[in-house]
Amino acid sequence: MKESWIYKYFSEEDLQKIQEALDELERKTCGEIVLSFHERLTLWEKLYDRHELALKDFRRLGVSNTKYRTGILFYVLFSEKYFDIIADEGIYRKIPDEFWNELESELQESFRQGKFAEGILTLIRKAQKLLEKEFPQRGSSEDEIQGEIIIN
Repeated sequence: MKESWIYKYFSEEDLQKIQEALDELERKTCGEIVLSFHERLTLWEKLYDRHELALKDFRRLGVSNTKYRTGILFYVLFSEKYFDIIADEGIYRKIPDEFWNELESELQESFRQGKFAEGILTLIRKAQKLLEKEFPQRGSSEDEIQGEIIIN
């Protein structure tokens, strides 16, 4: 069952469209994207830097456990309007930080306007374009990471 807070930001249809966009990206590339949505920090989490929490999610969710090291985590903390994109070393070597920073800025603007689903879908589609060029599908389109949308 999904956490009820997520419906403040997305409809069930929005979540379905986001999942379909992730599925398409993974069919066309060897990239694996995980969305980790958090409403707010717990008391324990407030002891950590937000980037450090995103890194913990990256490890906890197994985003680095892909054959070609092409996992990407999109970490979103809604209450603080915080976004972080963490790419595994295979991605990091070919795609500069500027690309991801630009996507984060675009996402922040979409969220500021209350266009949550549109922002996430744009993020996925722009990532797909670049991943198709740099990391095309190699052989079977095996889904290496389960549960691409994680609602914490």
